[in-house]
Amino acid sequence: MADTAAKGDTAASNEISAKKMAAKETPAKKAISKRGALAREKLKRAALAVIESKGYSQMKVADVTKEAGVAAGLFYHYFSDLKSLTVEVLTDFLANFEIVHYEEVELDWYAILYQNARELVDNYATHPGVMRCLLFLSDEEPEFGEIYHASASRRINALAKALPKVFPQAELSENEALMLVYSLSGTMGMLLREYYITKNSALCASELSREQVAEMAAVIFYRGLFLKNPPGESRELARRLDFVASDFCAADVKL
Repeated sequence: MADTAAKGDTAASNEISAKKMAAKETPAKKAISKRGALAREKLKRAALAVIESKGYSQMKVADVTKEAGVAAGLFYHYFSDLKSLTVEVLTDFLANFEIVHYEEVELDWYAILYQNARELVDNYATHPGVMRCLLFLSDEEPEFGEIYHASASRRINALAKALPKVFPQAELSENEALMLVYSLSGTMGMLLREYYITKNSALCASELSREQVAEMAAVIFYRGLFLKNPPGESRELARRLDFVASDFCAADVKL
């Protein structure tokens, strides 16, 4: 019951932040007709495409209306400026991220971690420009930053709250569980940013598929939590990481 209430409070807080920002950025308008709603959505889809191709800092109103195939003056009928449009587009984009809940202890943890990793990989691989803009605008616009960080916190908290049940003997405090999940999530986030946004040449030389990148992220996350490989013989990376661990121990390396 407490967890349910907390989730409700977080969602309500996020919704309030979004509404406050929309009220601040968008001037009052009369009720939009069905045709107007379609035009508005067309502008939002166009903005997403322009953000992806040109980036937020290079985007102009003319770019959006040209991409949408509408008259330039139509833009200001629905949006006050590019920032208000971008915030709405990115808030919608965040809402599409899957949030997995970990109510049960006996779960296929690798399958869940892989599912989460694959969804993130697909977003980074398909929309690297949008993902870059998410990070940029969350720093530049405090109210959008609240929405962005609340979304990330919900995903991380869902896993952190399950850890004391999964590892009861560890007697993890709430803060320790959060630190653990943030540390592992940060590792995954850095890998995806360097591979898909920065396009680090040393990393991209490996030419990994999305499946392989998601597997790498999920296997490392799983090993970080359980200190062993996920079950299943088909995961080549996990099998080779076993040799890394065994060779390290056999060498009796002193740090």
